[in-house]
Amino acid sequence: MAGNLNVLPLPRPPVNQGIDTANATVLNHNSIYSTLMTQITSENTQRNAVLTLNPYGTAPLSLYVGIWANEADSVQITVTDESGSVPLLTFHQNIVTGPNLVPVSGLVADKVNIISLTSTSGTTSWSMLTAPLPPTDAQNPDGHNLFPQVTQKTPVTDPSLLADGVYFVSCFDRNNIALDYQANIRWFTTKDIASNNLLRIANGNFLSSAIAQNNYLEMYEFDMVGRVHTVYKLDNALHHSLYQQSNGVLVGASEYAPGTRPDGGKSIEDGVSVIDLSTGLEIRYYDMVKVLDPGRITRPSNPPSTDGTIDWLHVNQAYINETNNILVTSGRNQSAIFGINADTAELVFIMGAHEDWSSAFTNYLLTPVDSQNNPLYDFSDPQQVAAANLSFWNWGQHNVLDIPNSHTGLIDISVFNNGNYRASTDDKSLEPWKNQSRVSNYRIDINARTVQKLSEYYSGPEGYSSLCGAKQIMPNGNLVVCYGGATFDGTGLTMTCDPGYSDVDYGVWDDSAEGKLPLRELDEEGNILLDITIGSGLARSKNDDPAMFRYNITCFRAYKLPLFG
Repeated sequence: MAGNLNVLPLPRPPVNQGIDTANATVLNHNSIYSTLMTQITSENTQRNAVLTLNPYGTAPLSLYVGIWANEADSVQITVTDESGSVPLLTFHQNIVTGPNLVPVSGLVADKVNIISLTSTSGTTSWSMLTAPLPPTDAQNPDGHNLFPQVTQKTPVTDPSLLADGVYFVSCFDRNNIALDYQANIRWFTTKDIASNNLLRIANGNFLSSAIAQNNYLEMYEFDMVGRVHTVYKLDNALHHSLYQQSNGVLVGASEYAPGTRPDGGKSIEDGVSVIDLSTGLEIRYYDMVKVLDPGRITRPSNPPSTDGTIDWLHVNQAYINETNNILVTSGRNQSAIFGINADTAELVFIMGAHEDWSSAFTNYLLTPVDSQNNPLYDFSDPQQVAAANLSFWNWGQHNVLDIPNSHTGLIDISVFNNGNYRASTDDKSLEPWKNQSRVSNYRIDINARTVQKLSEYYSGPEGYSSLCGAKQIMPNGNLVVCYGGATFDGTGLTMTCDPGYSDVDYGVWDDSAEGKLPLRELDEEGNILLDITIGSGLARSKNDDPAMFRYNITCFRAYKLPLFG
């Protein structure tokens, strides 16, 4: 039977996997923290607190307020600049009896900042001068993957309409940054810290792995002050999205490292790991070679590999829908979202265009229906097949996550629908400059094997991203979306990072590429409330890097979150 492993999804035997207890960065940061704590004495009352800016050298807009407290308390902290020209950020921190290093973030670069702390003892304020931001590509053209350039396209007219929080953006091997609604940088980590698949976990810290950290084989846990708490050694890369389940375990896109597949195969990026963060050990592994069809045509795909590896699936998101115990997985290079039983790894459904699947999988394909469960398309009619491809199905999707509901048998998902091609053949493909990525919300009926589109959002021009992309439905109903691979040539023409692979190469672009990534917040009617552009600041050309110049800047993850979790 298709999709039946016939065995439980057991973990792979660890080789080097686990927590790196001897990691030099962790030991150094632990030592810095301990030293700073021992320096806080009973003389360091609130009025005589000790401020330490950027104690670890990794978060230049964060600091510690060192305070001795005579009783436990919850303190309010506000941060703005000396002139009050940037939004006031307010948050709370708990303090305990005795010495405290109270974490503070939200400072602004190259300004005198005012930090105020209010406790039962009253309010005390301090000033702190910060250094300028690191250079962007435009400021240092000889550099590589430098600090992102952030600009506000239009001012926010009514901040009260925005959801609470600041915008956390993780640019591939550049920096993690956080922005306020005026596009001011209010936090960032240096390139010593992994930036790619940023995830805030339940304890308030972040997890991330990146190619710069030993080719994704090291995963960092770090906090807002830039302290690295844990480094996880990985036998196999966690190369895309990370997700923490309610029981604390981590679900991540994984694989067998090249040359280690038990069957001798050369496929990559086609598995899902479940990891116990208390030990760093894998407790389950789902090998999708045994679930789907590795021989099915890829669409979209990546450029041919030079080492013989085969990226047939390209898992970029996975999580377990806990109501139904279904592992929901996004396979970009199949333009497929599929669900498998989390206990048995048996295939449950496949969401995506119905073309090119072998007979073993056709019964698992979801049927598009309307709100009354009436089929929307007759797939025996080629014109209706094309219509579904153009306006209903997911293509090259990212950031597939739950829209919470407690209904057994139903899974609601939100998808960043990149929209590559929007057709199964080149002759019917939509050109990139006529295309637009979307945020699509769907309801999957597991038992009926149907899928209904609940809603869909477009957010205006410059909204095509041939790869990456993230979105978030906020508690007030707003939508935050980042078109993480939006790329343009020197004439302003929308292009794709992988011409001829991710989209058809029509050969009309010039030889330059510049990433200009829209970060937007929309209300429930689709009105744009905030419009920020994240870029490299400098177009690159074939002369700079023939293979990678189109990957000018990319953002894999963006969230709106409280400054502190």
